[in-house]
Amino acid sequence: VITYSQVNKTNIKKTPDLNEIGLKGNFDEKMNFVKENLNKEISISDVFEKGQLVDLRGLTKGKGLVGPVKRFGITLKQHKSEKGRRRPGSLGPWHPARVTFRAPMAGQLGMFTRVVYNNKIIKIGKSDGKLRNIKNYGDIKTDYILVRGSVQGPAKRQIMITYPLRGTKKQLKKELELIELR
Repeated sequence: VITYSQVNKTNIKKTPDLNEIGLKGNFDEKMNFVKENLNKEISISDVFEKGQLVDLRGLTKGKGLVGPVKRFGITLKQHKSEKGRRRPGSLGPWHPARVTFRAPMAGQLGMFTRVVYNNKIIKIGKSDGKLRNIKNYGDIKTDYILVRGSVQGPAKRQIMITYPLRGTKKQLKKELELIELR
């Protein structure tokens, strides 16, 4: 099934995100689901529930073109070294007579697709205009989800929330209670 986001509700960007989502079941069940939900809005509360584990897929923050010290964590050479302090001492051995992909060199850091596994849903809610002026985000105008754990990428970047690929019993047993202080 190919789905798209409703950008007119979020005002984050102008073009919708297109996603291809796989359905479980046999062919008849899949076709019935598609016919029932064609041109309907599917909210997050229809798919997920509180206390469930989810995987978060998205792009990390982009850092641009960076050197080998920041990108690979190599140590700086001594101050009297030849040909630079922030460069690797050698790109590899004489033979094989080529540079391997493991050699630390400058390049792109960040903007990588990553998956964060087994984050627990703390709360799923609807915005009633109460959630305003959130730091580094702004106002929440649509449904929202609170997740325990880290979420990759900057604020307002789109992420894909999926069922867990390898859910663990230990993560499910952790009980969390959300207390709002106002």
